[in-house]
Amino acid sequence: MRRRKNNENKTQLSSLDEKSDIYSIGVLLWEISSGKPPFYVEDEQYDIDLALEISQGLRETIVPNTPVEYSNLYIGNYYFFFMPDQLKILF
Repeated sequence: MRRRKNNENKTQLSSLDEKSDIYSIGVLLWEISSGKPPFYVEDEQYDIDLALEISQGLRETIVPNTPVEYSNLYIGNYYFFFMPDQLKILF
């Protein structure tokens, strides 16, 4: 279990498992290729609306000039986490 603060500064518990590990790798891959956190907008904080949009399929656009092999890792990571059945079709 991992503790984190929500917008009201209350502590929430979230479970850590293989899916959270895979998701975290995707976030790291994104940050390496873009130089910033996913969905970063200067002087704005993440909110529940963004979380809902992400859960409904919102994705960042791959950074221009990112090598295809690298972006395939990022895309494959997304499918592994959210749509494992579709992964067979892609790869």
